[in-house]
Amino acid sequence: MLLGERHDSAAHHRWQLDTLAALHRVRPDLVLGLEMLPRRAQGPLDRFAAGEMGEAEFLAAVDWKKVWGYDPELYMPLLRFARDKRIPLVALNVGRDLVRQTSKGGWAAVPVAAREGLGDPAPPPPGYVARLTDIFAAHGRGKDGTFDPEDPGFRRFVDAQLVWDRAMAEGIAAAHRRDGALVVGIMGGGHVEYGDGVAYQLRDLGLEGSLGLLPWEGDRDCAELAPDLADAVFGLPPEDPPGR
Repeated sequence: MLLGERHDSAAHHRWQLDTLAALHRVRPDLVLGLEMLPRRAQGPLDRFAAGEMGEAEFLAAVDWKKVWGYDPELYMPLLRFARDKRIPLVALNVGRDLVRQTSKGGWAAVPVAAREGLGDPAPPPPGYVARLTDIFAAHGRGKDGTFDPEDPGFRRFVDAQLVWDRAMAEGIAAAHRRDGALVVGIMGGGHVEYGDGVAYQLRDLGLEGSLGLLPWEGDRDCAELAPDLADAVFGLPPEDPPGR
Protein backbone atom coordinates (compact mmCIF):
# COMPACT_ATOMS: atom_id res chain seq x y z
CA MET A 1 0.00 0.00 0.00
CA LEU A 2 1.41 3.36 -1.05
CA LEU A 3 0.56 6.51 0.91
CA GLY A 4 1.41 9.68 -1.01
CA GLU A 5 2.26 13.06 0.45
CA ARG A 6 3.43 16.56 -0.23
CA HIS A 7 6.65 16.47 1.74
CA ASP A 8 6.20 19.77 3.59
CA SER A 9 2.54 19.29 4.51
CA ALA A 10 1.85 18.57 8.19
CA ALA A 11 -1.75 17.67 7.30
CA HIS A 12 -0.58 15.02 4.85
CA HIS A 13 1.67 13.45 7.45
CA ARG A 14 -1.12 13.44 10.05
CA TRP A 15 -3.31 11.66 7.51
CA GLN A 16 -0.57 9.11 6.90
CA LEU A 17 -0.28 8.45 10.63
CA ASP A 18 -4.05 8.07 11.02
CA THR A 19 -4.13 5.68 8.06
CA LEU A 20 -1.20 3.66 9.38
CA ALA A 21 -2.84 3.36 12.80
CA ALA A 22 -6.12 2.22 11.24
CA LEU A 23 -4.33 -0.37 9.12
CA HIS A 24 -2.39 -1.62 12.13
CA ARG A 25 -5.60 -2.36 13.98
CA VAL A 26 -6.65 -4.85 11.29
CA ARG A 27 -3.22 -5.90 10.00
CA PRO A 28 -0.68 -5.83 12.83
CA ASP A 29 1.85 -7.61 10.58
CA LEU A 30 2.92 -4.35 8.94
CA VAL A 31 6.20 -3.05 7.60
CA LEU A 32 6.68 0.68 7.12
CA GLY A 33 8.79 1.67 4.11
CA LEU A 34 10.32 5.13 3.92
CA GLU A 35 11.24 7.07 0.78
CA MET A 36 13.21 9.64 2.75
CA LEU A 37 16.03 7.30 3.78
CA PRO A 38 18.56 5.54 1.54
CA ARG A 39 19.39 1.88 1.94
CA ARG A 40 22.63 2.66 3.74
CA ALA A 41 20.56 4.09 6.63
CA GLN A 42 19.03 0.69 7.43
CA GLY A 43 21.42 -0.02 10.31
CA PRO A 44 20.58 3.13 12.31
CA LEU A 45 16.92 2.70 11.39
CA ASP A 46 16.93 -0.81 12.88
CA ARG A 47 18.60 0.42 16.05
CA PHE A 48 16.09 3.25 16.40
CA ALA A 49 13.18 0.84 15.90
CA ALA A 50 14.63 -1.45 18.57
CA GLY A 51 14.86 1.43 21.06
CA GLU A 52 18.65 1.30 21.07
CA MET A 53 19.08 4.83 19.73
CA GLY A 54 17.43 8.12 20.66
CA GLU A 55 15.89 10.47 18.16
CA ALA A 56 18.69 13.03 18.02
CA GLU A 57 21.29 10.30 17.66
CA PHE A 58 19.23 8.61 14.96
CA LEU A 59 18.82 11.81 12.92
CA ALA A 60 22.57 12.43 13.13
CA ALA A 61 23.42 8.83 12.23
CA VAL A 62 21.32 8.87 9.06
CA ASP A 63 22.46 12.41 8.19
CA TRP A 64 18.83 13.46 7.89
CA LYS A 65 19.52 17.07 6.97
CA LYS A 66 21.65 16.05 4.00
CA VAL A 67 19.74 13.02 2.73
CA TRP A 68 16.23 14.49 3.08
CA GLY A 69 16.23 18.02 4.49
CA TYR A 70 12.57 18.42 5.39
CA ASP A 71 11.70 19.10 9.02
CA PRO A 72 12.11 15.74 10.80
CA GLU A 73 9.20 16.57 13.09
CA LEU A 74 6.92 16.07 10.09
CA TYR A 75 8.00 12.41 10.05
CA MET A 76 8.89 11.56 13.65
CA PRO A 77 5.26 10.82 14.71
CA LEU A 78 5.19 8.05 12.09
CA LEU A 79 8.54 6.69 13.24
CA ARG A 80 7.56 6.86 16.91
CA PHE A 81 4.32 5.01 16.22
CA ALA A 82 6.19 2.30 14.32
CA ARG A 83 8.75 1.95 17.11
CA ASP A 84 6.08 1.81 19.82
CA LYS A 85 4.05 -0.81 17.91
CA ARG A 86 7.19 -2.76 16.90
CA ILE A 87 6.50 -2.24 13.22
CA PRO A 88 9.67 -2.94 11.20
CA LEU A 89 11.06 0.07 9.34
CA VAL A 90 12.66 -0.19 5.92
CA ALA A 91 14.76 2.44 4.12
CA LEU A 92 13.50 2.35 0.53
CA ASN A 93 15.63 4.86 -1.33
CA VAL A 94 19.09 4.95 -2.86
CA GLY A 95 21.74 7.58 -2.29
CA ARG A 96 21.47 10.96 -3.94
CA ASP A 97 24.84 10.42 -5.63
CA LEU A 98 23.31 7.61 -7.70
CA VAL A 99 20.39 9.82 -8.71
CA ARG A 100 22.80 12.63 -9.63
CA GLN A 101 24.92 10.25 -11.71
CA THR A 102 21.79 9.15 -13.55
CA SER A 103 20.70 12.75 -14.12
CA LYS A 104 24.08 13.62 -15.60
CA GLY A 105 24.70 10.65 -17.86
CA GLY A 106 21.58 8.47 -17.94
CA TRP A 107 21.06 5.10 -16.28
CA ALA A 108 22.96 3.15 -18.92
CA ALA A 109 26.10 5.16 -18.20
CA VAL A 110 26.12 4.29 -14.47
CA PRO A 111 28.59 1.46 -13.78
CA VAL A 112 26.92 -1.65 -12.38
CA ALA A 113 29.15 -1.48 -9.31
CA ALA A 114 27.79 2.00 -8.54
CA ARG A 115 24.09 1.07 -8.78
CA GLU A 116 23.67 -0.02 -5.12
CA GLY A 117 22.33 -3.36 -6.29
CA LEU A 118 19.42 -1.72 -8.12
CA GLY A 119 18.04 -3.57 -11.13
CA ASP A 120 17.06 -2.00 -14.45
CA PRO A 121 13.79 -0.07 -14.15
CA ALA A 122 10.91 -1.06 -16.40
CA PRO A 123 10.45 1.43 -19.26
CA PRO A 124 7.90 4.09 -18.29
CA PRO A 125 4.33 4.01 -19.60
CA PRO A 126 3.32 6.84 -21.96
CA GLY A 127 1.13 8.59 -19.40
CA TYR A 128 4.02 8.85 -16.96
CA VAL A 129 6.30 10.26 -19.64
CA ALA A 130 3.65 12.84 -20.50
CA ARG A 131 3.39 14.01 -16.89
CA LEU A 132 7.16 14.14 -16.53
CA THR A 133 7.23 16.19 -19.74
CA ASP A 134 4.94 18.74 -18.09
CA ILE A 135 7.09 18.85 -14.95
CA PHE A 136 10.29 19.23 -16.96
CA ALA A 137 8.82 22.07 -19.03
CA ALA A 138 7.32 23.78 -15.96
CA HIS A 139 10.79 24.05 -14.46
CA GLY A 140 11.88 26.19 -17.39
CA ARG A 141 13.91 23.58 -19.22
CA GLY A 142 14.38 24.85 -22.73
CA LYS A 143 13.41 28.21 -24.23
CA ASP A 144 10.06 29.48 -22.90
CA GLY A 145 9.62 26.22 -21.01
CA THR A 146 9.44 24.18 -24.22
CA PHE A 147 11.81 21.47 -25.35
CA ASP A 148 12.15 18.46 -27.61
CA PRO A 149 10.95 15.33 -25.76
CA GLU A 150 13.86 13.51 -27.38
CA ASP A 151 16.29 15.94 -25.74
CA PRO A 152 18.94 13.84 -23.95
CA GLY A 153 18.50 16.05 -20.89
CA PHE A 154 14.85 15.06 -20.63
CA ARG A 155 15.64 11.39 -21.13
CA ARG A 156 18.14 11.60 -18.26
CA PHE A 157 15.49 13.33 -16.15
CA VAL A 158 13.09 10.44 -16.81
CA ASP A 159 15.83 7.93 -15.96
CA ALA A 160 16.39 9.64 -12.61
CA GLN A 161 12.68 9.44 -11.77
CA LEU A 162 12.65 5.76 -12.68
CA VAL A 163 15.62 5.12 -10.38
CA TRP A 164 13.60 6.51 -7.45
CA ASP A 165 10.53 4.46 -8.41
CA ARG A 166 12.49 1.26 -8.92
CA ALA A 167 14.45 1.61 -5.70
CA MET A 168 11.27 1.97 -3.65
CA ALA A 169 9.56 -0.85 -5.51
CA GLU A 170 12.49 -3.20 -4.92
CA GLY A 171 12.59 -2.30 -1.24
CA ILE A 172 8.85 -2.91 -0.85
CA ALA A 173 9.00 -6.18 -2.79
CA ALA A 174 11.92 -7.49 -0.73
CA ALA A 175 10.18 -6.65 2.56
CA HIS A 176 6.94 -8.29 1.45
CA ARG A 177 8.63 -11.44 0.18
CA ARG A 178 10.70 -11.76 3.33
CA ASP A 179 7.74 -12.48 5.61
CA GLY A 180 4.52 -11.84 3.68
CA ALA A 181 3.73 -8.65 5.60
CA LEU A 182 1.67 -5.77 4.29
CA VAL A 183 4.20 -3.08 3.38
CA VAL A 184 3.03 0.52 3.71
CA GLY A 185 5.20 2.87 1.67
CA ILE A 186 5.49 6.54 2.66
CA MET A 187 6.47 8.61 -0.37
CA GLY A 188 5.85 11.69 -2.47
CA GLY A 189 2.50 11.77 -4.23
CA GLY A 190 4.13 11.88 -7.66
CA HIS A 191 5.36 8.32 -7.14
CA VAL A 192 1.79 7.19 -6.39
CA GLU A 193 -0.43 9.12 -8.80
CA TYR A 194 -2.11 7.14 -11.60
CA GLY A 195 -0.34 3.93 -10.58
CA ASP A 196 2.50 4.36 -13.04
CA GLY A 197 5.37 5.16 -10.68
CA VAL A 198 6.19 2.75 -7.87
CA ALA A 199 3.12 0.56 -8.47
CA TYR A 200 4.14 0.13 -12.12
CA GLN A 201 7.62 -0.99 -11.09
CA LEU A 202 6.10 -3.37 -8.51
CA ARG A 203 4.08 -5.00 -11.28
CA ASP A 204 7.26 -5.44 -13.28
CA LEU A 205 8.70 -7.22 -10.25
CA GLY A 206 5.73 -9.59 -10.21
CA LEU A 207 3.74 -7.96 -7.40
CA GLU A 208 0.21 -7.13 -8.49
CA GLY A 209 -2.51 -5.45 -6.52
CA SER A 210 -0.70 -2.62 -4.75
CA LEU A 211 -3.00 0.21 -3.75
CA GLY A 212 -2.27 3.92 -4.02
CA LEU A 213 -3.87 6.30 -1.51
CA LEU A 214 -3.64 10.08 -1.67
CA PRO A 215 -4.74 13.01 0.51
CA TRP A 216 -6.77 15.84 -1.00
CA GLU A 217 -6.92 19.26 0.64
CA GLY A 218 -10.40 20.55 1.35
CA ASP A 219 -9.79 23.84 -0.45
CA ARG A 220 -8.81 22.18 -3.73
CA ASP A 221 -11.36 22.12 -6.54
CA CYS A 222 -12.84 18.63 -6.89
CA ALA A 223 -13.08 19.26 -10.63
CA GLU A 224 -9.32 18.65 -10.68
CA LEU A 225 -9.81 15.17 -9.23
CA ALA A 226 -9.26 12.66 -12.03
CA PRO A 227 -11.09 9.34 -11.57
CA ASP A 228 -7.90 7.29 -12.06
CA LEU A 229 -5.67 9.45 -9.85
CA ALA A 230 -5.48 6.84 -7.09
CA ASP A 231 -7.33 3.83 -5.71
CA ALA A 232 -8.68 6.06 -2.93
CA VAL A 233 -8.50 9.78 -2.21
CA PHE A 234 -9.06 11.14 1.29
CA GLY A 235 -10.41 14.65 1.80
CA LEU A 236 -8.58 16.76 4.39
CA PRO A 237 -9.59 20.02 6.05
CA PRO A 238 -7.69 23.08 4.81
CA GLU A 239 -4.39 23.62 6.56
CA ASP A 240 -3.94 26.56 8.92
CA PRO A 241 -1.77 29.30 7.42
CA PRO A 242 1.79 29.56 8.81
CA GLY A 243 1.98 31.11 12.25
CA ARG A 244 -1.41 29.92 13.48
